[in-house]
Amino acid sequence: MNFTNKERMLLEDQKSHEEICIQKYSNYASLTNCQELKSIFKQNGQKEQEHLNTINQLLNGQVPSMNQQGGGSQQQQSQMQQQPQMQQMQGSSSFKPQSSSTSSSTNYNNSDKDLCTDILMTEKYVSGAYDTAIFEFKDPQVRNILNHIQKEEQQHGESVFKYMESKGMYQPQ
Repeated sequence: MNFTNKERMLLEDQKSHEEICIQKYSNYASLTNCQELKSIFKQNGQKEQEHLNTINQLLNGQVPSMNQQGGGSQQQQSQMQQQPQMQQMQGSSSFKPQSSSTSSSTNYNNSDKDLCTDILMTEKYVSGAYDTAIFEFKDPQVRNILNHIQKEEQQHGESVFKYMESKGMYQPQ
């Protein structure tokens, strides 16, 4: 598979975004005491690892087969088990929330709210970056792969949003 310079640059950008998402989800899962939020962060982090594997496959000239049900390909899943990148990134610096007090009028920890707010902003940015990349690729198969990843990024944002809304951290107006 031959990419234009722009397409390759966009894939490299998405690779960097995925690495940061993996790092954040891993770090944030270790910072929260809420088991529900920890689970959301871990699940989303695992999907981000699948996205990174897919981007790496594309950069290596391979077209991964995508499971449209959201599970990723078996090749991606086996690669995820072989690549301990999440563990390598855990020691890196990351956003640290300022406050760990619990709000008196709600049932959440302000530190968890900070983590959720940051990761939600990150997901919005990454989803938008995928949107731009999709329009720049000439190969329809690659566009479909990037579209599939973007949909999963939106699902990550939705899972964090729903958690925040259920805890009173986020009230849509």
